[in-house]
Amino acid sequence: MSTSLLALVPVALLFIVSGLCFVGCILNTEGYGVGDEKPKPFTTYTNDDILANPDCIAYWPLNDSTMQTTAIDAAGKAKGDPHNGEYKSKDTHPTLFPCPAFTVDPAGPLDSAFAPGDLTIGAPGIVPGDTNSPFNDPNAPTSAMNANGGFVTVPANSVVNPGTFTVECWVRPEWDVTASPAYRTIIDSRNQGGGLFFGFVIFVNQGGEWEAQLGGTGAGNFAIVPGGSAALSAASHVVLTCDGTKAALFINGAEAGSASLPGGSSFAPNTAAPLVIGVGAPYLPERTQPSDNNFFPLLPFNGTIQCVAIYNVVLDASVIETHFNHGSGKPDPAG
Repeated sequence: MSTSLLALVPVALLFIVSGLCFVGCILNTEGYGVGDEKPKPFTTYTNDDILANPDCIAYWPLNDSTMQTTAIDAAGKAKGDPHNGEYKSKDTHPTLFPCPAFTVDPAGPLDSAFAPGDLTIGAPGIVPGDTNSPFNDPNAPTSAMNANGGFVTVPANSVVNPGTFTVECWVRPEWDVTASPAYRTIIDSRNQGGGLFFGFVIFVNQGGEWEAQLGGTGAGNFAIVPGGSAALSAASHVVLTCDGTKAALFINGAEAGSASLPGGSSFAPNTAAPLVIGVGAPYLPERTQPSDNNFFPLLPFNGTIQCVAIYNVVLDASVIETHFNHGSGKPDPAG
């Protein structure tokens, strides 16, 4: 065999072997992550679902700096008309606390749990799909408000109390399973006049179930909307819608209950009392000393609240489901 042929043999063998290897690599990709890449988690819930919606009239992410007392309304701020709230706790407003363990209505009964007035701003977030910009890292979720009697109060105004609306939030109840039954309020925007209630409230009731109430203009005055059992220590997406005569409560993307206002009446918005997040009964006089019982605040929540939004429309059920999925970090399914 000539020298030239001897030189060509290794080259030919190399070509054949490399070709076989190339084919082998194509035929044996299973287990190497090629072609089966998992969808990336959704990370921009605040920007893409809340603030991008033109019907969002107020949005309190409750992820503010631990050094501030203002709960920023991000939607109002973007539109040049913010309806900011104020964080209040035993440290900033000691005369309001503690909230007493108190039977508000013996005929009900309507019980209020004891709460010292604790409030943590910058607590670990409970919305996986809501991450810090600009990096949008799924391992860096935005923070939240954790409260045991502490709360946010937003001054009374008509903008955040429309006649047709959707209220959306994320909540994690954190009281002990052995705690005494009580109403624990997430959001309360009610006022009272002539023995009637106006506006809306969302809470966990004494039976440990999600519940909303809405005041109307006619006989009977208010509707009760059931929402099913509230899981302790679990984050839930809670949405209340009202078209003016009928209301529905959605839990984790699905409708859990609905009710119509009685007597053919229509929803009557709160026009006088502040909107509060984390406690209830904003229509009562403020407590001035710890011995005051039937005074604001009452019905305190114990747990974490984040991403509270109000829209001046009824969000479609499919949109609510998408918000739940995105807030949970779930991407849209492939088309």
